[in-house]
Order: sequence, then C-alpha cells, then structure tokens
Amino acid sequence: MGIEELKKQFIVDEDVLKSRLEPVVTKALVHCRIDKDGRVEIRNTGLSGKDQVKLTLAARVIGAEMDPAISPDVSVAEITRFTGLPANQVRARGKDAIEDKFAQSPRSGIYRAMPHKIEPFLDGLATAQTRGR
Repeated sequence: MGIEELKKQFIVDEDVLKSRLEPVVTKALVHCRIDKDGRVEIRNTGLSGKDQVKLTLAARVIGAEMDPAISPDVSVAEITRFTGLPANQVRARGKDAIEDKFAQSPRSGIYRAMPHKIEPFLDGLATAQTRGR
C-alpha cells in the first residue's frame, strides 16, 4: 500500500468524525436532552452529582456538534441551574472531571467535555444503570 493510500485512510474529513454522532446521541437520550438554547434537561434522576456534571458537559458538546449555535462551553451557573447542585459542589465536580481528563477548563468557571471521552462515559452510565436493576 502506497503512502497516498495510507494518507487517505489516516487523514479523514470532518464528516467521518461525525459518523459516531448518531449512536452517541442515542446513548445520551436515555439520560438527558438539550433545548435549542443549550439548556440541558437531565432525565436520569438517579445519577451522582459527579455524573450529572459530566452528563451536562457531554450534552453540550453533543449539542454543539449538531447545532453550531450551541456552545460546548458550560459555566458553573448553568450547571447549577441544570442540575440543581450548589455552585461549590459543581466547582468540585468540575475539578474532578478535569482531573479524570474528561473535561478541560478554557477559563475560570467554564468547563468543556473532551469529545473522545463522551461515548465511553455514556457507555459507563448504561452499564451502571443495568447493574442497578
């Protein structure tokens, strides 16, 4: 196989990367949904605070992939509104998400999930939910 053939297989365009979006959205819908203004509604009320924060961050990145008007960045105040968790707990869980390498903080009080971590996180939620039955 020549270098040009390898290059075509290795360097992909954006559409190929978005091909995983449909199964990821299907997995996320079990736990949450998002409106056109970026407000996240958590449907799975049995999640820990840490998982609620991660799910909120994941939902916003997924939403941003589907609609460029939705920002992938989420503030502490927004997470507090979406989850009902106190701001100090949101900050602590946000710090946990960064330490877990699930999220990054582009500036103080703002979090964004790492896209490649979202599907494994959602798979883990599904597995935990199955075990809890």
